[in-house]
Amino acid sequence: MGMSFKLIEQALALGETGNFARAAERLGITQPTLTRNIAALEAELGVRLFDRGRRGGVSTAFGRAVIGRGALLLRDAQALQGELRALARLEVRVLEVVAGPYAAADLVGPAVAKLVCEHPRLRVRVSVVLPDQIGPELLSGRGELGVGGVESQGPHEELQVLPMRLRRLYLACRPGHPLAGRRPTRPQVLEFPLVAVVLHGDQAKGYSANTRAAVPDRQRKGVTPAIEVTSLDMAKRIAAGSDALFPGSMQMLVEELAAGRLVTLDYDTPELRARSGLVQRRHRSLSPAAERFVQLLHEVEDEQFGNEIDPARPKLARAR
Repeated sequence: MGMSFKLIEQALALGETGNFARAAERLGITQPTLTRNIAALEAELGVRLFDRGRRGGVSTAFGRAVIGRGALLLRDAQALQGELRALARLEVRVLEVVAGPYAAADLVGPAVAKLVCEHPRLRVRVSVVLPDQIGPELLSGRGELGVGGVESQGPHEELQVLPMRLRRLYLACRPGHPLAGRRPTRPQVLEFPLVAVVLHGDQAKGYSANTRAAVPDRQRKGVTPAIEVTSLDMAKRIAAGSDALFPGSMQMLVEELAAGRLVTLDYDTPELRARSGLVQRRHRSLSPAAERFVQLLHEVEDEQFGNEIDPARPKLARAR
């Protein structure tokens, strides 16, 4: 059935007015055009919708059925059009993002702030999980877009990962820490527990042997820090109250450094680098809200990390 909403609207107008001339005037078309269109609709449906007379058009039983059902169809169609227009303006819908703790703090939080300032009616739900759980969360339908450590994302044919900027991490500790104010060696750093999320890829290489700082985790294909957390606020508090070392970006540490609760070590290795990635389902179009969110993510990383590291530079020499 190829009946259009336009023809249904015209049948509704004729049914309400009972007069071809008044219905045509309401619709902004000529009476002959309305007459032809009603005849075409009747021919398509194979039934008479209106009895013609001197007083105009009187709906038949078939006409009343079309008018009653057509009113519902038009109402639903108008609601759908309104929802689509609002969706295009990012006024409705819930944007669901799954993020690793580091990406959530450095990138996702500032990007969401920008997004809701632009579109106050947009609803946003951010779930913070361990980085290696982002893919499973997306595959289960609990998020449209993921942001987390590139090397933590296991390969999957239904997922794609788009790398973002490389950014530097610093080892932070309490001001009275034995290593504070010194230039420690790697063995000295590894004598102290690390408080962080599970490490993968290059970040895990420096902790590949059993140490007090972290231990290999074969099941998770990474390295588990001595103190594993999912909350970076908790990690910073642990570091501030113990001898644990916390690897964080300068953006994560700025408040604690300013307040004197933490200090950074004069220590740098290639493993103190982090690269987040955008994770999404393959062959799935992003919603307008998600597309704008991705644009703002790139704005945030350019603002915060654009001048920090040139990814094309040679890797740093390993600390001894």
